[in-house]
Amino acid sequence: MSVDDSFAELYKQLRGSRVAAPLLHARSLFDEGNTQAALDEILKIQQTFLDNRKATLEADLDNSSKDKDSQQLKRRQDKTVDALDQFKELVSRIQLHLRRTPASSTPSTKPAPPTQLPSDIKPPAPAQRHHDVAKVLESIRLQLSLSTDEQPAIELLNRHLQLQPIDLHHTASAGEFLVILSQGNAHVVEVDSPAVDAGSLRIKTWIDQKKMQPIALDKFAKAAAKQRVLQIVTKPPAVTTVASVAAPKSDSASHATKSLTPTEHPEPNQHADEPLVSDTADRDKILDMGAFTQLLDAAQRSGIVPGSGMIIQVRDCEYRLGKYNKALQMMETLYTSFIGAETQRLQRLQREEIEITSGRKKMTQRELQAKRIMDLQNTQAIDRAKVRFQRVLEGLRGLLPLESHLDDDETQ
Repeated sequence: MSVDDSFAELYKQLRGSRVAAPLLHARSLFDEGNTQAALDEILKIQQTFLDNRKATLEADLDNSSKDKDSQQLKRRQDKTVDALDQFKELVSRIQLHLRRTPASSTPSTKPAPPTQLPSDIKPPAPAQRHHDVAKVLESIRLQLSLSTDEQPAIELLNRHLQLQPIDLHHTASAGEFLVILSQGNAHVVEVDSPAVDAGSLRIKTWIDQKKMQPIALDKFAKAAAKQRVLQIVTKPPAVTTVASVAAPKSDSASHATKSLTPTEHPEPNQHADEPLVSDTADRDKILDMGAFTQLLDAAQRSGIVPGSGMIIQVRDCEYRLGKYNKALQMMETLYTSFIGAETQRLQRLQREEIEITSGRKKMTQRELQAKRIMDLQNTQAIDRAKVRFQRVLEGLRGLLPLESHLDDDETQ
């Protein structure tokens, strides 16, 4: 059984409980590569579940007043024990995964520190630096257009160029290239001209040269401090030392040469699962958590939404983490299934009406009236669910620009 299977089995046990939503969050952490954070979250969930079910486990079956109560208590105790066993299984598999994936082999998106050039090599002028970066980017345009996910894009850029942190006192200039890491994606952008206007940095996408919403300089500084915005520069020229030319490459000399250019061990990106800018106030103006709760209630009342539990997953994982594009895809899939079920229901009602009218299906006047009242109530519940669906879908579509780049309080 894999880790994914263990997550699925445990979620089946906990579905409907208070800890089901936190478990989905832990799974999203694991899927994003934050294995240690996922393990810590699962251990917290396990302890919470144990505290909530402590009274059930300690209850005495012999003191139950009725046989029916005793049977119900026994079933609850068995389910609790099964869930605890699933917890242990999941924890052991994640710990095994951690041991098999040492930190040194974990891919890193953390850029190397800025390389100091020798004193006799003068750095090129800003315009020339931007031109050199543009030439390299043009040579890998096709690969970049296909590598939008953060990790592959970072690896591709690091092979051909160099990503370095942005100094807090750095002043961006027109033509400069940056990479924005947001919601698991990497966006290569170019600083527009003029670079700064009304306290905001003006940028455009490099691939298609589309203007993007300006970024407030204070938000840009915060993102740069978290290394979610990095500067793209060309690789420094190779420097050959006198010692490396004169001395033979013995083991000790090789070790000494390597020590001249130390490299960090890759570290997992501590902010890989964080939205670039967390502005829930702006998000909630477009779509808030309550819309998902209302949709879930309407979907359950309609009785024709297959897998309505996915609404909880989208709300507590994709939406809360700012993955609006993925959330929209999942909700559109669920909405398509809902519309398909509604169509089948309407066809069934039409066939029943024809059978009743033709006399093939016999019903008394009271039965027919009760059926039509129930059909009308179900239709109204389905219409309400459809309205709630459309509200969430429209909200998610409105949030997509916030996922594509840094959100800003100001609008053009």
